[in-house]
Amino acid sequence: MIDPKRKIPYNYTSADDDQIIKHLFGSDLLKVIKKLDSQKDTGRSARLLYRFMGDLFIIQRNPFLFQELVEHPCQRKRLFSEFKNDLATIENNARQKDVLKVLKHCKKELYRLSKKIATLHADQNRILRHLSPVIGKTNIYFDPFNITAHATDATDWRLYTPIAVLRPDKESQVPGLVKRIKKLGFQIIPRGAGTGLTGGATPLTPTCIMINTEKLNRISDIEIETDDQGNDYATITLEAGVITQDAIDAAKHRGFIFATDPTSSWACTIGGNLSENAGGKTAVLYGTAIDNVLSYHITMPDAVSYTVKRRSHPLRKTLSRDTVVFDVYHQDGQLIRTITLRGDQLRKKGLGKDVTNKTLNGLLGIQKEGCDGIITSAKFILYPEFQFKKTFCIEFFGNDMTQAGQVIAAISRAFSRASSNRGPFLMALEHFDEEYIKAIKYKTKTSVGTRLIAVLLVDMVSNDQDLLQTGVNTLETLLEPYDKTGLSIARDRHEAERYWQDRKRLGAIAAHTNAFKLNEDVVLPIDSLASFAKFIDQYNIEEKKFNQTRIIQNIIEYLDTAIPLSDPELLQKRVGQAKDLAYRTRKKLEIASRDALEACIHSKNFFREIIDNLHGYTFIIENVTRVYEETKARLIVIATHMHAGDGNVHVNIPVFSNDRQMMERANFTADKIMKKAVQLNGVVSGEHGIGITKIKHLDQHRLNKFINYRKEVDPDGLMNPDKLMDPDIIEKVFTPSFNLLELEARILKHGSLSELAMNIANCVRCGRCK
Repeated sequence: MIDPKRKIPYNYTSADDDQIIKHLFGSDLLKVIKKLDSQKDTGRSARLLYRFMGDLFIIQRNPFLFQELVEHPCQRKRLFSEFKNDLATIENNARQKDVLKVLKHCKKELYRLSKKIATLHADQNRILRHLSPVIGKTNIYFDPFNITAHATDATDWRLYTPIAVLRPDKESQVPGLVKRIKKLGFQIIPRGAGTGLTGGATPLTPTCIMINTEKLNRISDIEIETDDQGNDYATITLEAGVITQDAIDAAKHRGFIFATDPTSSWACTIGGNLSENAGGKTAVLYGTAIDNVLSYHITMPDAVSYTVKRRSHPLRKTLSRDTVVFDVYHQDGQLIRTITLRGDQLRKKGLGKDVTNKTLNGLLGIQKEGCDGIITSAKFILYPEFQFKKTFCIEFFGNDMTQAGQVIAAISRAFSRASSNRGPFLMALEHFDEEYIKAIKYKTKTSVGTRLIAVLLVDMVSNDQDLLQTGVNTLETLLEPYDKTGLSIARDRHEAERYWQDRKRLGAIAAHTNAFKLNEDVVLPIDSLASFAKFIDQYNIEEKKFNQTRIIQNIIEYLDTAIPLSDPELLQKRVGQAKDLAYRTRKKLEIASRDALEACIHSKNFFREIIDNLHGYTFIIENVTRVYEETKARLIVIATHMHAGDGNVHVNIPVFSNDRQMMERANFTADKIMKKAVQLNGVVSGEHGIGITKIKHLDQHRLNKFINYRKEVDPDGLMNPDKLMDPDIIEKVFTPSFNLLELEARILKHGSLSELAMNIANCVRCGRCK
């Protein structure tokens, strides 16, 4: 649905006209243009001006188009000639000084673009000349595909593209790269697989070089070490670009557990796990990345590689009563700093996860989202696999999510303390709701009810088979009072894997609207999960009512302006009848039952009656049908899944990114969710980080402390410039539509791009294909 308020062409993004004008020219010129618009917003000059802005915007944000202009001087000359002719036409027709002021800025921006195109090869040669001695020419990329791939992460939020992408293949190369990039006057953004979900690797300035660590992918042999008390434990050393699943598999092959296992483990990398302090389904037992790292190497803005080591690891998850000590060593081996943290500084008391304390008393790298240095490798503790495991699937039926929340809380309390170090322990407690159930076409395993609204997957482990059976009995007894709950127990390892296969398919929620999704996470106290589930459930019902009301409103608004090919008087009479029907239907919606709203009964009946009433008006019926389908598709849906054992809830809202109105409502919804989480004594992020999507929700005191920390370790602003600095940044970034690829592919005659758009439209968009 195209926003009729948009005047700038070629804009298939979430950015509206005002945002584009501010992006190109700044806020002051926007005021001038809005003033001119209020005096006269039609005419050839206005159309030429907006077309010029559209051209500038598409060239700046699309590296493929930009490269076309660089490589084809004749095409560039012809385009710039058209630009100058258009601006000259506007100038000749100008009657006001403000128009000349706008033209002055347009000409200045055109000159900058021309200069950037003309000097691009010189800048690239300068980068090659200075950096290729460190990593070689083959590890330096300027091509449009790599540049586009690094303009965003899995969020799809973007503002600028990087100047170059570097892929060092040796850890020792990173300090030299940092030193030389700094000398060249550029800034640096570290990046792994691009699976981040808050825009942490999105360039916010036009002068960034991306250092991609995915070629740093060496995995060491597993080693057995001994602590001060004589306890043996296993370790593994991984370079930053190692894919997490490869680390999990390497450990599993030797009978160990690598504890950091986020949902994107098949794609995400170790450096990103540390910089975001990622968790995963086993975090309920083992904690997040910071709980399991023993030491790591990080290159800071001074181009020095530091080693950070944890003292006396307790060989378990960090508890709130623990004291955590890290020693920081210079690359020459000298101890330069000791950082001491209380366990309750790693996460808010009563919460399983919390990454809102960005500073961590100055601990380098971890939880900093690439804002202070580049983590290049790390050593992790490995845990021995338990001898026995049982996998359970608990299904919840009915119309109310309250019972699901109560069950999760009851299970967490019942197994919060195992009787011995042999268990039974809850190693995973993973939940997903009705929207996910629909999206993945989940097959029900029990028949307690007709409407399945949530699923909970549980892994229970122990080193004693009798204790494990005791845990099974405890769980069965615990579930007896809950009449709308069904329990299935996997009979063997293969059936357990089938249970968990559903969990791995949760990225399919994007298929619900054939769109991408806002993907947020919050962390709540376990006892608040029932209240939060009820809040989300009620919010979804209200959104269904809102959407169905909008269907009626949009159809009536269209009919008010519809021009028939014949019998306009008769159409007017039928429009009057439609308005009467709309009034009656709205009244029904106000008191509609949940079942009626779920089934969209009233809006469907309204649509059918309107179509029947318009019999004979074929063209108008087609347009009414289009309005109905487009409005229905823009229903805001909140889908949740959670690492339920530690209260980490992932909130997903599928959206069409080029629909500004839908994006605004989705962001408004996300804000309401964040406020509710804080109201329930939770926090706004547990493992996704803060990035550009959540900074406005971060406590200002914590943000100020982090800004001061960055000034101390990076006074020149070399690392990830402007990130975690501006609470209003979400108003400046934009997202493209998948339609964009198809439309721009026509311009470039790259048909494969539109095919790619269709292939990736429904995926979880980790970023590896971009």
